Amino acid sequence: MERNEKLKRDNSMTQRFLKDAGIQEGMRVLELGCGGGEVTQVIAELVGASGNVVALDRNLEAMKVAEDRLREQGIKHVQFIPLDFTEGLSSLSHLPYESFDALAGRRVLMYLPTPIETLRRLSRWIKSGGLVVFEEIDSTMVPGRTSAMPAHDRAMDLLRKMIEAEGANTSMGFDLPSTLIQAGLKFERVSAEVVFEGQGTQYSLSQLLNLLQSRIISAGIATETELTSIISELDNTPYNPKVVYASAINFCAWAYKF
Repeated sequence: MERNEKLKRDNSMTQRFLKDAGIQEGMRVLELGCGGGEVTQVIAELVGASGNVVALDRNLEAMKVAEDRLREQGIKHVQFIPLDFTEGLSSLSHLPYESFDALAGRRVLMYLPTPIETLRRLSRWIKSGGLVVFEEIDSTMVPGRTSAMPAHDRAMDLLRKMIEAEGANTSMGFDLPSTLIQAGLKFERVSAEVVFEGQGTQYSLSQLLNLLQSRIISAGIATETELTSIISELDNTPYNPKVVYASAINFCAWAYKF
């Protein structure tokens, strides 16, 4: 229980992104790649009980976590549909085309082999003039710091190598506008925010390494012993508010369906 409490994070950045893009009360939203339900909860709270969310993911285990998460919060206006985006969209065949006000997701396009085609096909379920909004990361501009922080840099290097090994597009944040445009959408705006280590809005680097250690080890990037050493060094490095360490850049872009 203590570890689960430690791994909770604030999703206010995503909430700001979605509100700025236009997600609002009463909307019917299709979410691509719900994972453990963090963004699902944010969307559900923004649209309220008068709205509706249909969340998609191919990972049944993660979807179960998401369902439990929302049930604990008393949120009932969310439907979960298992869907492997690379194998077709037959799971959505019972839903009428143009029945959603928006399509949204976070850190999912970067993992898709054909994100443009996926958006193009999913947009059939979005109303004309409807919103398409995605938050993605860029790993090419971080870390950012003015003084040496070797343990932090090693942690960032491991995380970058992990997502590269998993086939992710590490510059998806920068690629968001062109991806939306090539999917046949009317691009509106792109914005970005930097995540600063130690400010509490995201997982700390040691928490991330703990959370992702099985993926790092299975990718052959580091051994359990090496990870334990870096995590210990990070945990024993006291937070210094005078030292600024940029650990991630989150981009958000949105567009409208013609």
